[in-house]
Formats: sequence, C-alpha cells, structure tokens
Amino acid sequence: MVRTIFDDKSADKLKTISSDDIISLRMCTIAEHLETMLLTRLQTGIDFVIQLNDSTGLGSGTTLLVYVRYAWQEDFMEDFLCCLNITSHLSGLDIFTELEKCIVGRYKLNWKNCKGITSDGAASKTGRHSGVIKKLPEVTNNGAVWNHCFIHREALASREIPQNLLEVLKNAVKVNFIKGSPLNNQLLETFCSEIGANRTHLLYHTKVRWLSHGKILSRVYELRNEIHLFLTEKKSHSASILEDDMWVMKLAYLTDIFGILHELSLKLQGENSNIFQQVERIQGFPKTLLLWQARLKSRRPSYDMFPRFLQRIEENVISENLLKEIKLEILVHLTSLSQTFNHFFPEEKFETLRENSWVKDPFAFRNPESVIELNLVPEEESELLQLSSSYTLKTDYEALTSAFWIKVKEDFPLLSRKSVPLLLPFTTTSLCERGFSVLTQLKAKERNGLKGAADMRVALSSCVPDWSELLSRQAHPSP
Repeated sequence: MVRTIFDDKSADKLKTISSDDIISLRMCTIAEHLETMLLTRLQTGIDFVIQLNDSTGLGSGTTLLVYVRYAWQEDFMEDFLCCLNITSHLSGLDIFTELEKCIVGRYKLNWKNCKGITSDGAASKTGRHSGVIKKLPEVTNNGAVWNHCFIHREALASREIPQNLLEVLKNAVKVNFIKGSPLNNQLLETFCSEIGANRTHLLYHTKVRWLSHGKILSRVYELRNEIHLFLTEKKSHSASILEDDMWVMKLAYLTDIFGILHELSLKLQGENSNIFQQVERIQGFPKTLLLWQARLKSRRPSYDMFPRFLQRIEENVISENLLKEIKLEILVHLTSLSQTFNHFFPEEKFETLRENSWVKDPFAFRNPESVIELNLVPEEESELLQLSSSYTLKTDYEALTSAFWIKVKEDFPLLSRKSVPLLLPFTTTSLCERGFSVLTQLKAKERNGLKGAADMRVALSSCVPDWSELLSRQAHPSP
C-alpha cells in the first residue's frame, strides 16, 4: 500500500520496524536485566522494607503490587519488586503464602532482613488471626513492624462528617450524576461552551477516591450556576437544591475543607521526604484545626481559612441567624475532624521518633547538656558531639537530608546504624497507586501482544540498565 501511494524507498523503510515479537523479546531482556540488578543488591543481606497494595479492578482476580526500599551507595533507593496475580477469594494467609513464594522462594531473600511492611488497613492484610501482618512477626523474629499508610489513615479520618453536612455532600454527588451519563455530560459541555463558561465539564466521582472530593466539589461549585440552568432546562428536581442559599454556603465550606485535605494528601505523597517530615505534617494539621476553631469562636469570627466560603459571605447578603447556624455546624465538623485525626494518628505511636529527634536535626545538639538528655549510650553521645561540631557536615546534611546518615556510616557508625532503620520504612502506599495507574495503561487492548510483567518492570524500575552489557549480548536481527 505504501509502495502504491508513495514509492519503493518509503516501502522499504517499513522493513526496519521491529515486529511485536521482537519488541516483546527485547522488553523481556531488559526486564530480566533490571530484576537481576535489584536482586543482586538485596541478596547481599542488606535491610529492606516493602510496601504492598492490591486491586481487584484490573482483571478477573486480584493484582498485588510490591515495592521495596533499601539503602544503597549513600542513598535510599525505592524500586518495583514484583506484581502478583492471585485469585480474588484468597484469604490473608493465602496472600502471605503467595508473597513468600515470591520473596523467599523465587528471589531467595531472607525475611529477617525485612524490617517493615507498609499497607492499607484492609482485613486481608491486618486480620488478627490470618492477615499478612499477623505472619510478619513470626517470619522476621519480631524484627519488622507494620506501618498503616498515612494517606489511608487520613482518608478514614476525613469520613467523619456531621449528618447535615453529609447530606450536602451526598446531594452534590447526586448533582454530579451528569458525569455518569455520556449524553448528559456532552449536553452540559455544549451548554457551558455556548454560554461562555470557564469550565465545561464535571469530574468523575467514585467512593474509593474519597480524598478527590476536593476537586469534585470544587468543579461542582464553580459550575453551580451553569448546572442550575442545565437542570432547570432538563426539568430535574435537583435544580431546586442549587437555589437554597444554606445549601450553597455549606457546599462552599465543604469545597474548601476537602480541598485542604487534598493538599495534605499530595504533600504526603511527596518524594525525598522522610517519616519525621511526614509526621510533622500530620500532627500539625489537628493543631491547625484547633486554631481555626478558636478563630470561629472569637468575638469577631474569621473565615479567611475558607476562601470560597468567605467570598460567598462577602458577595451575598447573609442573615446573622443563617451565618450563626452554619458556623456552629462548621465548628462541630472541625472538632470531629480533629478528634478523628488524633485517633488515627495517636501521639504514642510516634514516641520513638520523639526520643530520637537528633536524627531529624543532629546539629541542634551542640553542647554536652543537650546531648545528655537524649538517652544515648556514651559512645553515641561522643559521636553526636563530634558530628554536630562540624560545619562541613552541616552543609552536607542540608543537601542530603535523609541520605546523610548513610554517607557518614564509616565515620559515625553507631549513629548511622541507629538512624537508618528509623528512616527506612515507607509512610504511604503511593508508589503502589502509581503502579496501578501504569498497569491500567499497559493493559490497554492495543498492547495485548506485550508481556505485562516485563512492561511493568521496565516502566517502574528505578535501576539504570547497563546498556553496554545489553548491547554486547547477541542481538536478534530484525526481519
């Protein structure tokens, strides 16, 4: 066809394109190379931690993704370990068995080198009698700890909403039904385009994406006038909701507060952050909630922390009784939110971090009196005093942060040996969530000729391939 339409030269160029089989073979070769690099490091006996999460929406069974974190060459490394496909009806014990077959049986790793697992709070992992976490102390001789994903805990804490505000949230989701219908969605986009709206479509809502409420509510709030006109034209009963000033005021508040929760979630997913930074962000949030409560209770209430809610007050005539009623509901919600955050992030769980605050900033302890209070052994105290007196090392610490403790392991072995295990564990399962996004793309119908496991390894591995070694292998010539 190309020869007929163009010429022989163009047709000959098609012969240089590798077939699907050749591409798949090369992907498998690269994936095996990357896997070997990772396992060569882990099989040296170094400590590592893993994070795992599962999804049932990617096929007939359950897909379990596992990532690993370890210290290597003066830095912390995070890498994709494996992807396990298991039947959806397996128990927590069955899941652990499959995990052990991979980690111990296939990869020849020692459970005793595993210092922690991070996952969500699903029963299959945390079951009291047969969950994955139940088996962890047994196989590691109590050398590993379980960390409940910070983002999952934040999501659980955020679900506590007073009934009146919850009804507003549910109604906002009902209004968002337009997105669930391709026809209504297209009609709304056309309608918004015709009237010159800044936004033309809503965002899709699902229950599992709880912290995405901030974006969803924000879009509903921005398009509330356009949605009202559209629903009125469609003669929908939901149009009357958007005519209620009280409902719109509450919607503005929910949009603000869930937007703030969404920003906190994004910060918890940030790269190059350590557990000390994450804990500070989490523990600082309930204190911020207390500050906001104090502002609302003052003689001159301030709403600056809720910009959409404040704008609604400034641009509309709101009666004092209405504003007082809404303010009381907001106070109830903020109080509940503060309590649930303290429940899911209890201070006693982070006692070890407070006792080892020198890991976060060793240069804050420059005199013997401050070092004595840290309950370190004499040899560790001497190392800390020597380290904190070096301005050169302080510059290195500011540049490297967590990786600093790996770099100084030769000169300060006792402090390094004590700090690295504290900094090693994952705090979230965000890498698994990103992995599921990649897996969804790889499972597209157009790519069904490629090997999923190899594709996942190549797409997600943080190891840098040794291209010279790969190129030196005998190549399979393209047809």
